[in-house]
Amino acid sequence: MFDWLYEIIGTMLYWFSSLFKGQYVFGLLIYALLFKLLFLPFSIKQQKNQIKMAELTPKIELIKAKYRGRTDQVTMQKQQQEIMEFQQKEGYNPMAGCLPLLLQMPIIIFLYNVIRNPVSHICRITDDGVRAITKLMLNAGYTFDKDVVNLSNIDSIKIKSIDQIQLASHIHDYGIDNISLEGMDLSYLHRLPELDLFGSNLGSVPSFNPLTWLVIVPVIAAALTWLSMWLTRKWNANPATQTPENAQANNPLKMMDLMMPAMTLFMAFSFSSLMGIYWIYQSALGILQTFIISRAMPLPKYSEEDLKEMRKAQKEAEKAARSAAKSAPKYRSLHYIDDEDYDTLPELKSDDKNGKKPTGEMDIPEI
Repeated sequence: MFDWLYEIIGTMLYWFSSLFKGQYVFGLLIYALLFKLLFLPFSIKQQKNQIKMAELTPKIELIKAKYRGRTDQVTMQKQQQEIMEFQQKEGYNPMAGCLPLLLQMPIIIFLYNVIRNPVSHICRITDDGVRAITKLMLNAGYTFDKDVVNLSNIDSIKIKSIDQIQLASHIHDYGIDNISLEGMDLSYLHRLPELDLFGSNLGSVPSFNPLTWLVIVPVIAAALTWLSMWLTRKWNANPATQTPENAQANNPLKMMDLMMPAMTLFMAFSFSSLMGIYWIYQSALGILQTFIISRAMPLPKYSEEDLKEMRKAQKEAEKAARSAAKSAPKYRSLHYIDDEDYDTLPELKSDDKNGKKPTGEMDIPEI
């Protein structure tokens, strides 16, 4: 269904790699840069959303100050309701910042599939062709780091179980011109990118046995993942909102600071080194992008003194509103005429020449 999209991405990776004599690792760098530029408008939109939130933060903190010290469920629900109503009034949507991420996810999934499956998407080899080439490599004595592909199950194994980056490395070692399969067009195999760098095969999974420089790839990928998250919050932090309540609310974010690098480390040790290198590119470019945007479009920051002044102004405004309400004229219902319906009783009607007013008759004010 999405074969056309896979072909476009695969062709782009082939072009970028060909600029560096087929080196896949440098082609991925150009692609990662293009990917960041393509989604730059979404990143700017996300920054604008954060700026809007930062502008509302002081007033939200003032709302929270009204309920400080009360942690019962009813009070917390009332506080949350007041904050949501305030955000809606100001035209702020907390979910707007998630939209760019949701739009990027399908593209990221397609990209990862292309990176992990260069034989299928760059060389345009069918599933049957990938399986046949893998069988040829196994017969020639090549093995795969993951012990899920062997001659006994190759005819029934799912294509996604084959590490095609490692398969591409085996094809290079075997010799592209030496591969010939009856009834299959293998002309696109010449588009296969080069995977050797600094004497190591980027198609292999990082391992301590044998020990190569590739073992540092997962470590760097995990470290940059953590650094990216930490710097993003640091550059967009507001010192005035670092209250104990907010610190407790940020505990899930601190947990993510540990989980995301740990997941990156585990996955980088599970896939070919090239995947870890691509994650390094993404994290490094993400840090650079965040730095530039945070300087070009800085979030407004407020000090504790600013919040105190705002709170003081808010109290004065509330006091003035109460005073105005007390001095305003009172209007009562006229559905039932009673003495209490008037602040001052209206004069009685005069129906004789001396102006004597009969008891019980009143002028009804015109409405």
